[in-house]
Order: sequence, then structure tokens, then C-alpha cells
Amino acid sequence: MDSYYCIVNLPGVPVRDICVLGASDDSAANQALAELARTWVGFETLYLYCGERLVTVLSNPALGFAPPIPDLDLADVRFATAA
Repeated sequence: MDSYYCIVNLPGVPVRDICVLGASDDSAANQALAELARTWVGFETLYLYCGERLVTVLSNPALGFAPPIPDLDLADVRFATAA
């Protein structure tokens, strides 16, 4: 079974820490990642993995990065075509 873990990057200090998260699925791991982001004030990026699979990358908007885009249900997106 793979574990969820997060790589913490600080400005000028890549891979500052690696934190193991107690989570059983991607949703719980993302919630744990959000909590971790609150404890690492000034982080640059947080990379969340499950084993070798990249799950989420969180960048700090306070450092000028764009805030995360809300999830889109692409099944509901309809594309307009020119007539």
C-alpha cells in the first residue's frame, strides 16, 4: 500500500521537508495538505504524492502565485461551435 506524503519547498530552499500524511484517499490527503499549508507559513510549493503518483501541487498565493482554480466538471462543459 502506498503512503501519502508531501514535499515542502520554501523560497530558496527546495525540499525543505518531507511530511507523511495520515490519509486513506486523495480527498483526505488534500484536506491534510490544506492543514499542512496553514502550518508552513511562507511555503513556496507543496507537492502531494501517493507513492510515485503526483496528486496535487499547491503554490502559495501570498508569494505571487495564482490561487488554485476550482475543480471543473468537464462533463458539463459545452463548447459553442460557429455556424
